[in-house]
Amino acid sequence: MDNCKGLTTPVDIGIKLVKGTKTSEYVDASQYQSAVGSLLYLSMKTRPDITFAVGLAARFSSNPTSQHLTAVKRIFRYLRKTTNYGLLFRKRNSKSITGFSDADWGGDVTDCKSTSGYIFQIGGTAVTWQSKKQSCVALSTAEAEYVALSSAAQEATWLKQLNQDLQGSTDPIVIYEDNQSAISIAKNPQFHGRVKHINIKYHFIRDQVRDNIIKLVYCETSEMIADMLTKALGRIKFEKFREMAGVLPMPDCKSEEEC
Repeated sequence: MDNCKGLTTPVDIGIKLVKGTKTSEYVDASQYQSAVGSLLYLSMKTRPDITFAVGLAARFSSNPTSQHLTAVKRIFRYLRKTTNYGLLFRKRNSKSITGFSDADWGGDVTDCKSTSGYIFQIGGTAVTWQSKKQSCVALSTAEAEYVALSSAAQEATWLKQLNQDLQGSTDPIVIYEDNQSAISIAKNPQFHGRVKHINIKYHFIRDQVRDNIIKLVYCETSEMIADMLTKALGRIKFEKFREMAGVLPMPDCKSEEEC
């Protein structure tokens, strides 16, 4: 694909990937898995902007079809367009850790499970992130967001311990969330009737909020960076969140002062 035409987004917003059927055209699984494996490595190291796309493609590694292979090729075409992009860290006064948590309710058309996504930043650049399909079926948007918050809270707890060891900081880690109901459930144990059916492991976040390890703050959906980790987005919104995550063209630095 050296001479392929580059694309501006890694996922086609109008395509829903599903499992193959008897009439589907299947492709070589080993080659598909090799391609997805190389993309997974890149997505976990320096390219959070392809994490959702790669995770989505990886769900079909056992029996890939031509539709799935087309989706993988699209990721490579996107990378062709953004070859010089990566995580850009600048010298900034702020060294605080901030996080964003989001969920796409019922986004999987096969089993109606939601996708969780979180991203944590230092100085405006991503340092850790995840996009993962939830193991349970959420009954509402608020429930899907609450489950996603629990995953983000686990990562935040580790980051806080690391930050305390390195910088001596005891400040809580701020996690931005765009669902007011999910924030209320996490902060208020009295919401028992709405969450009593949720697996007890997801209530971990309540202790973290109560102990001031995590601080939940509402943000508008238009500013939710983790949105690109849960669903396919249009070019304008995707490029905005990619830039907010710190994935930028690498500068041609001639000296340390220029970087």
